[in-house]
Amino acid sequence: LDAVTSTNDVARERLAAGAATPLLIRAETQSAGRGRSGRTWLDAPGGSLLMSLAVRADSLPTEPERAWRVGAEFALALADAAEDAAGLLIGGLALKWPNDLVLRNEEGGVTTGFRKVGGALMEASDLGGPNATLIVGIGLNVRGDPSRLDAALAATATSLELASGRPVDREAIFDDAVARLEGRMAALHSGRFDVSNWRARQLLDGWEVELDLGAEGHLQGRVVGFDGSSGALILSVDGTERAISTGEVTRVVRAATP
Repeated sequence: LDAVTSTNDVARERLAAGAATPLLIRAETQSAGRGRSGRTWLDAPGGSLLMSLAVRADSLPTEPERAWRVGAEFALALADAAEDAAGLLIGGLALKWPNDLVLRNEEGGVTTGFRKVGGALMEASDLGGPNATLIVGIGLNVRGDPSRLDAALAATATSLELASGRPVDREAIFDDAVARLEGRMAALHSGRFDVSNWRARQLLDGWEVELDLGAEGHLQGRVVGFDGSSGALILSVDGTERAISTGEVTRVVRAATP
């Protein structure tokens, strides 16, 4: 598609009209792209990969609490494809819990920071029921400078081309990601989730962070792991481990060092 409000909106409309699934929607630009917590996703036409995957109950894990794995497999497929196309080191493109794709800033083999290149938004309905649906929207900055869309993004976001210093083929990423996603969805349908790769790509393991838990306020602690069953971040707070299922990392207090 050319211009849409958002690929998630189109996917929802197609589901309502009875479209077969799995369904993948792609657009060149969005006029009302969105992220978590009502944030706006900005893009320049032709600069990003903008996609939404829509599935029904027959493609979802039988346990509703594991539906997040569909989004995780989509992100992993895209990360693998983007690394290959941009000539990045394996693991250079990381997952920042809960839903960001980021490029590591490294000095002497140590990750000292990161910049966002993509993000995902999952929207579900009636999980666990026969009419369950899940839509996973993903945006990936491939070309251009995000700060030209919003100057506030200069310190926090980048694109694959800007970071790698070389041309990156969007179509190669798309074709490779779709092929990888098909295999990952087939594995997920048979009950297998790539938990090792999902954990290996996590940026924040060992980092001390501050989390915004919404109505529960803020919480600071050290990330000690990620639960492959629930998708929760495991945070050690004063020696006690807590599983955090929903929240947002608002500040990195200290990055992990070897």
